[in-house]
Amino acid sequence: MSDFHDNLLFKKIHGYIAAGSVGNSMGELMEGYTVEERQQYWGYIDYLPEVTKFTGKRLFSVNDRAANPFDTGLGHPPIGHPHTRVPGTTEDGEERFRILSTAIIEKGGRIDLWDLAKAWATLVKPEMFGWQLGSQDQVIYYSIKAGIPPWDVGAHASWPGLYGTTKMMGAVGVVNACYPEQAAKDAMELARLKDVRGVPGNYAVEVAGAHCAGVAESLKPNATIESVIEAARKVLGPTPLREFDDVQEIARKCGKDPEEYGKKLQYKYENRQVSNAVEILSAAYGILYMADADPKTAIVMAVNSGRDTDCRAHTAGSLAGALKGIEAVPADWVKTMDDAMKTNEHTASNRTSLETAEGLYKAAINNINRMRQVVSDIDSYLG
Repeated sequence: MSDFHDNLLFKKIHGYIAAGSVGNSMGELMEGYTVEERQQYWGYIDYLPEVTKFTGKRLFSVNDRAANPFDTGLGHPPIGHPHTRVPGTTEDGEERFRILSTAIIEKGGRIDLWDLAKAWATLVKPEMFGWQLGSQDQVIYYSIKAGIPPWDVGAHASWPGLYGTTKMMGAVGVVNACYPEQAAKDAMELARLKDVRGVPGNYAVEVAGAHCAGVAESLKPNATIESVIEAARKVLGPTPLREFDDVQEIARKCGKDPEEYGKKLQYKYENRQVSNAVEILSAAYGILYMADADPKTAIVMAVNSGRDTDCRAHTAGSLAGALKGIEAVPADWVKTMDDAMKTNEHTASNRTSLETAEGLYKAAINNINRMRQVVSDIDSYLG
């Protein structure tokens, strides 16, 4: 094993990758349900569950999104193929993350929209749809294959304003480790593949930038919960920032009780889309604070807090994993998740969390070395 595996930055990157994937997997079972519904059907979740997907059948919460009559899956039923996901299996948001991560790993550094579009065109296959990729991903894939410029694809998003854009982008914060400002700029550019900026009420692109700034900040050696929250705050405009701050205040009043926190957010967001980008960013960063950045606590709190649990757990868990490092993430959870990834027949990448972390670490170091060269070149002028 190479020396860099003992490097603190690598351990933080591995913690980020592993805890995010575990949270994504653990939170999928009760995604869209209220706290009360989760209590009724499953009790308290603190394990990686098996998830069964039925064609055209799913019990949605009364507060979940209304059915989209146009969301026909371009040839597949709206829910996809009936199948069982073994414990540790992730879902569509994680698939997008793995596609973008592969693009960064293969380029060995920061990517642009052309690089990301190429990754979608080459890694994604039509037969993947209906398993872990869905109809919104078909919009991206077939638009690219049809020759639509990547910067225009997001204008045709089938679910605009949602958090899936942000979940795809997290690796942008990793490759820009310790540089929140550049991470935010890169993320908002790349996010145009899945969503669009400038539409009233749609802050998906802005939220992607805010979260990637938080990720880059979390990888600093002296990063704190407050510094991560502040890095995200700096990217948000006035309207999403007010909502973000309101939710942070709610988190501080709820102590260590994720169910009370979840019920307060259910009331705040009643009859609103559960995957709204600003809500999930705000809720997850609140959980990061409530859990004191402990990855296990953050994941369990998130999956029991209701509404879009897999997105909350992915975000809160990954940030906690970055702040505390891979040693703080339960090893048995990581093994279960990695084993599922290695045997998954429907994923765009079978890399384990360790393998993904290795590739992203090398890409981040390449980026750091490029910046060093720039500084060296400028210093040569200054003597």
